[in-house]
Amino acid sequence: MGIFNPEHGIYRLTEKIADLLILSVFWLVCSIPLVTLGSATTALYNTVVRCILGDERNSWALFFRTFKQNFKVGALTSLVVVPLVAVLVILHEVLYQMALTDDVGYTLFFAYRVFLLLPIGFLCYLFPVLSRFTFQVSGLLANCGKLAIAHLPSTVLMAIIAFGALILCSNVPILVMLLPTVVTCLHAFLLERIFRPYIQEQQPDEDEEEENE
Repeated sequence: MGIFNPEHGIYRLTEKIADLLILSVFWLVCSIPLVTLGSATTALYNTVVRCILGDERNSWALFFRTFKQNFKVGALTSLVVVPLVAVLVILHEVLYQMALTDDVGYTLFFAYRVFLLLPIGFLCYLFPVLSRFTFQVSGLLANCGKLAIAHLPSTVLMAIIAFGALILCSNVPILVMLLPTVVTCLHAFLLERIFRPYIQEQQPDEDEEEENE
């Protein structure tokens, strides 16, 4: 069948490029209510890792299946996270206006932007962790905080990537149709390395459960 074979390299590459766009659109639409932002981000991460970076197919079905499976914890976490993000954004705008008036205001604004790398980096862990492990809201928040501190260089790098994407989207809005999936791919390269030892720790327990059955 040659180039028309679904397993052909060019066909698979084209399929993954299409997924970059389609999954970003899915994520945007599912995030509109805000309370579903966490569930949508969890679904996006899981689908990116398994379908775009991995070799699984049926990305659309996997996205919505993951969205449904993690809806409750994702929504509850969003109810905690969204108001906190709103406060950070409002404070950012207040300090930005101060930065326009004098040097002291500019210094405070610059310091605040540096500080933002930590909460942004922390947020970058939340829903990827939910996609790979089972937690309730309190456990999810606590463990992501530990990961963010334990892997500080990766935390800062992910924050810079996310912050850069936000700036790009604010200047070129059409990029919001692509960047959510691209940023998730970049984050996954860092996060999967961090997750690997924890996943391996869980595997012996899973194997024992299968043997007992």
